[in-house]
Amino acid sequence: MKKNVIFWVGIKNESHADKYGNFEYFEYSKKTWQHFCKRFNCEFVEFDQPINDDLSRYRVNWQKAIHVFDILDQKGIEYDQIAIVDSTCMYRWDAPNFFKLTDYKFTAWRDIDNLNWIYQSVNGYEKFFNYKLDISKYINSGFIIFNQSHRQFFNSFKELFETNQDFFVDAESNTIKKGTEQTPLNYWLQINNIDVKTDLPVAFKLTHMHRKELFSFNWQLNDDNRPFFIKYGYNWIFNGIPKNERSTVMKQVWESVKSYYDDDYILNKTRHKHQYRKTISYKFKQDLIFALNSIDNKNNTVLELGCCRGDLSIVLSSLFKNVIAVDISDENIEYAKNTYGYVDNIDFIRADVYNELNYPDNVSVVVIDARREKENIIALIKFLKQRYNKLTIVQVDYGNSSAPSIKDAIDTCANDGTISIVKYIGENIGNFDIDSSDSNHLPGNPIIYNAPEGVIFKLI
Repeated sequence: MKKNVIFWVGIKNESHADKYGNFEYFEYSKKTWQHFCKRFNCEFVEFDQPINDDLSRYRVNWQKAIHVFDILDQKGIEYDQIAIVDSTCMYRWDAPNFFKLTDYKFTAWRDIDNLNWIYQSVNGYEKFFNYKLDISKYINSGFIIFNQSHRQFFNSFKELFETNQDFFVDAESNTIKKGTEQTPLNYWLQINNIDVKTDLPVAFKLTHMHRKELFSFNWQLNDDNRPFFIKYGYNWIFNGIPKNERSTVMKQVWESVKSYYDDDYILNKTRHKHQYRKTISYKFKQDLIFALNSIDNKNNTVLELGCCRGDLSIVLSSLFKNVIAVDISDENIEYAKNTYGYVDNIDFIRADVYNELNYPDNVSVVVIDARREKENIIALIKFLKQRYNKLTIVQVDYGNSSAPSIKDAIDTCANDGTISIVKYIGENIGNFDIDSSDSNHLPGNPIIYNAPEGVIFKLI
């Protein structure tokens, strides 16, 4: 079966060890990309041994570009799309699958961070290529995505290098001194009229982060002091900083986020919406963790009304002393018990939350994912207001376009003063794709959100 491939470049050029400090940062990058492959059923290919050991004449960046297809053939890997990823990149644990965003084109990001360097490099190679390059289309080669249809292009690029190797080696070391294969690759793409997609969202291309103050955080948000690049970025590229400091910086980042990549992390032990459309998204669960972690719930009880198959229940079990998870479906409760019954602080109950449930005392948070009729949701909120003095409520599927009555009900309660909105969580407005590569998913069209996936509010 053909898979998408992460072609991760991690060759240690020991002749440059003094310049780069050390290559410890390779391991931090690699672990994040291995996690990506596990999440999205991709093939991880580690390019850690050069094809040619003479790295002064066959620089690593050239080798990754001209030998990528040869290496995949040698390993017997059947590939769909291929992403060449430099070891300066770390991918966020919950970031989306960029392979879905390529439109099956050659995909990269436009490089505009160091325009003076680009200008000098482009001018340096112009005479050789006898071509006027459009700098507005200049791309960075540290993260590129392509497929089988581009094999002939890469073969011709390989031939270009081998035919003119002396020129390129001299240009890199003595004359132009502006990079290795990146600018020649740009020339070759434009000369060969390759259709390049360059509109990946900025979150996938966080370069020169220190210059953009992305290591800072919003200190006014007391509930979330994560640095901007971690909070908003997907692909963190540690370039532009002094190379001998790269390992130190990337180690600090890894130490702060490594638990999210661990198999034992609670969000890695359950399914999410891209795998099973009836559950809740990874982002919803993670946002909920951040929101509820700011409150001491370790001695409290959470009531989950409409627990479905327990995929959120296990997450709640890490935040609360007790989880009472209720669903009207015998099948759902049986599945939840069989899957998550090993967690001793979850009590799965089959009941109709409107007619049969005996509501317990000492509940601090209620999660609502039950019936979707406006009148039922409003009635339930008013009942909860009578039953409990203080309560935080989390509403699932607030912005789901297939159930507009949910948003209507919550907005009505907010407008008439019954509740006070605290924050919105989960997926944002737009389409949400179900991962068809997962055999356990429920088929169907993408889910469309007209508003955020979920909302947290308090009773007034």
